[in-house]
Order: sequence, then structure tokens, then C-alpha cells
Amino acid sequence: MVTKDKSANTANIVKGAESMPGGASTIPTERSTAHDTPSELALDDANEMSFPASDPVAVSNITRIEKAPEMSAAASDHQNSNAMGLSEESDIEPEAPDLSPLTIAILVTDGFEQAELLAPRQALESAGATVHVISDKTGRVQGYEHTDKGESVDVDCALSEASPEDYSAVLLPGGVVNGDALRMSPDARAFIQKINKAHKPIASICHGGWLLISAGIAADRTVTSWPSLQDDFTNAKAKWVDQEVVCDDNFVSSRKPSDIPAFNKAFIGLLREKIKELA
Repeated sequence: MVTKDKSANTANIVKGAESMPGGASTIPTERSTAHDTPSELALDDANEMSFPASDPVAVSNITRIEKAPEMSAAASDHQNSNAMGLSEESDIEPEAPDLSPLTIAILVTDGFEQAELLAPRQALESAGATVHVISDKTGRVQGYEHTDKGESVDVDCALSEASPEDYSAVLLPGGVVNGDALRMSPDARAFIQKINKAHKPIASICHGGWLLISAGIAADRTVTSWPSLQDDFTNAKAKWVDQEVVCDDNFVSSRKPSDIPAFNKAFIGLLREKIKELA
């Protein structure tokens, strides 16, 4: 297992986030494909065609917004997901135990929603945790800001080589392409099943929750997610609720990038409780 130094990358992200009022970074208005590889172009097209849902129960985004106006606001939230400033101070309680004893896995593949990986990772590292990006890809994985190509991040460990016993908890960022690919991965399903069997915290946001369904661990749980997953969770015998953050035993879940501050606070709070139990 190889650990990367992410301080330089985080500094660049923070610098970019501070370039606009409120810590927002600039959203590209036009995507250049001059240097894209065929696989990158295919990923772009998949994002553009399928966002925000590629599940069988989903209808087109236009039809969904016409029938449910509240989805328009949710879609706008996702389009502005890069407004989640990464330079803000983490909400760390002075007397709370730090997370230095813990190593957290972030399970992703190409097509993850950028804010849903970078902001929680920064919060976890600020609280003292060691964080590893685990993927079925090697080298780097590509993130997106809604449908625009965003940051790519280093992969610390191959999913095929990762041992659930080495990790204290798992974070599942969203992104429709990312979530759809991971739910189809036998290695990803087996990894999350073992984490859950050991009763370790699992934090999912947006389309990251798809893996919980396909791994067969969502039944009888109360969760939230991107709204288009509601039917999937209901069919999996879970209780889906429309809330900013939901905590159910070892599960923490949120809906979208604007929920990240509450999501981080709940996830880190759960991790600190685990440390107290071990003390």
C-alpha cells in the first residue's frame, strides 16, 4: 500500500477556491477536448447523457423537473457544487479526540463528484485521520463538477489489493458514473460488505449510496441520497428520507454537495465516538 502526500494538491485546490467571493472556484463554461483521450471523452459523454440518474427507474432530467419542481433546485445545487469552499476551517471541538489512530478509505472510480471527495477528505485529514483513495483504477481517477471535468486525484491503493481490516471506516462519494460503476464491481461490493460486517462506519453521499444497495446491506436502514435513488432504496427495503444528513447506527448519508458541512460533522462525530469506545 502506497501513501501519497496530498498537501501540495490541497493547497492548489484551496488557492483556486479562494479566487472568487465566498471561496468559490471558477466553473469552466466550455470543455476543451483537444487533449482528451478516447476514454476521457467517453466518460464526459456518459456524464452528460446520464446525470443525474442512470438507474432504470429514472426518467429524463427534463421530465423529472417538470413533474417535480423541487428537483430543479436540487439540480442547481449540483451544478454549483464547486462553490463548496475547501479553505474553511473544520469544525473541530477543542476537547474532542483527534482521529490520528484511524485510517479511512475513500472508495471511488472515474466520474466521482469532486466536492464530495475533496471536502470530506480535507475535513478528515484536518481532524488527524490518515486517508487513502482506493480504486479499481491505477494512477489517478478523474473527478467532475457536475458535468464539467474537474480535479483528478492520486490512487493510494488498488481495490484488488486493499484489505478491509486495514481501514477504520469508508467514505463513498457520489457522481453518477462513479456510483454506477462501483455498484457493478464484485471487489467493491465485497469490500463494503466486510466493512459493514465489522460494524465500521460507512459514509455515503449522493449516488455513492448505490453501492449499499448492490452490496445487499441497505435493508431495514434509514438513509438519504440524491433524490433519484429513492425508488432504488425503497425497493431494497430501506427507508429513504429527504434530509440534510441521516445517521443510522454505522451509516451516515447525505444528498448532495450543499449538505457536505453537516455530512462532515456527522461522520467525524461518529468516528470520534468509535475512538472513545476503544479508549
